[in-house]
Amino acid sequence: MADVLDVEQFLDGKLARDEVRAPILNSWQRCQAAGLTPETVRPRLSKDLDFDCELVRAARPVFDRLRTAVADTPAGMFLGDATGVMFLRNVGDRAQGRALDAVGAAPGFSYAEPDIGTTALGSALVERRTCRVSGNEHFSAQLHGLTAVATPIRNPLSGHVAGVISITCPNDRANEGMAALAHQSAAGVEQRLLELSSEHERALMEEFLRGRSFTDGTSVPSSACRDLCRRDRLALEDAAVRLVAQGRGAVVEVTLSDGRIATLLAQPMSDSTAIAVEVWFTGA
Repeated sequence: MADVLDVEQFLDGKLARDEVRAPILNSWQRCQAAGLTPETVRPRLSKDLDFDCELVRAARPVFDRLRTAVADTPAGMFLGDATGVMFLRNVGDRAQGRALDAVGAAPGFSYAEPDIGTTALGSALVERRTCRVSGNEHFSAQLHGLTAVATPIRNPLSGHVAGVISITCPNDRANEGMAALAHQSAAGVEQRLLELSSEHERALMEEFLRGRSFTDGTSVPSSACRDLCRRDRLALEDAAVRLVAQGRGAVVEVTLSDGRIATLLAQPMSDSTAIAVEVWFTGA
């Protein structure tokens, strides 16, 4: 029923609760409590954005690969960060690009709920799940001609929402494939985030192995780490990455090819969310 009802009727008290889908009603109520009105909501232009942040670097190849999915169609595909600011956009044709520009659906603008009201992108971030907003379900009257589906991107290591993928098109072109594309895109970005995180953690471990002096109770020269064979170095790196991914204090032992035991101890840093990993050698 929500396709023939709109937020103005809700604000005027002319809609019963069961006449609007629960996620939409919840969003409208949040918007009303925040003092938003359909006439005043506007996407907010953000400044000093980092368009080379980890999320964008993870998403860029995914967007490039899926560009053909919206090519020659009146559809748009967006990447937003965890605050609702858009960073990347794929648009199928120029006419739709101009239409999206007119409503601020472009990189640099915020489509978070406190700025623009009810949208799929904003609701997905608040609800932490896939959301669909169609036509008059949008809080802003400028968006009533659009349907959108959005799904959160979760950091595979922390589980926290890192961003959001949104797919939008005119109401008469909406279909179930939009949700499938949103899920496919989010999964692709999550995989890339995992790969980038692993690369970063491996680099940290490499630096640690190059510069750390190891000890088994007596002084051992730092050259000991450089003397490790490739197999042992990779085993230590993999163990360190797994420890960091757990995000808590933990210890693990790795048997090296020469019979020694490498003990890795992970400890949270007191002044940050980082995990420090120390290594001791014992045995032969």
